[in-house]
Amino acid sequence: MAITKKDTIRVMAITKDHRIEGDMHILEGARLSDSLNAKSRDFLAITDAAIYAVGDDRLVASPPFIMIAREGITAIFPIEG
Repeated sequence: MAITKKDTIRVMAITKDHRIEGDMHILEGARLSDSLNAKSRDFLAITDAAIYAVGDDRLVASPPFIMIAREGITAIFPIEG
C-alpha cells in the first residue's frame, strides 16, 4: 500500500450560512489553491472542524470530520492554528 504524504493547513471556509474552521489535508508541498482548483474534487474534507452560524457566531457543531461542497464555498483561506 502506498502512503501519500500530506501537509495540514488550518483553514476558515465561509459559506452562505456558516463559517467553518478546521484542518485541511493537502499533498505535501502543494498549495491550498492547487487543492481548490482540482476539478476532480467536488467536496473538500475538513477534520477537527468547528461550525459557526454566520449571523451570530454561535457554535453549531464540532464534528471530527466534515465534507464541504466546493460550489457552496464563498471564501476559504489559511488561518493561524
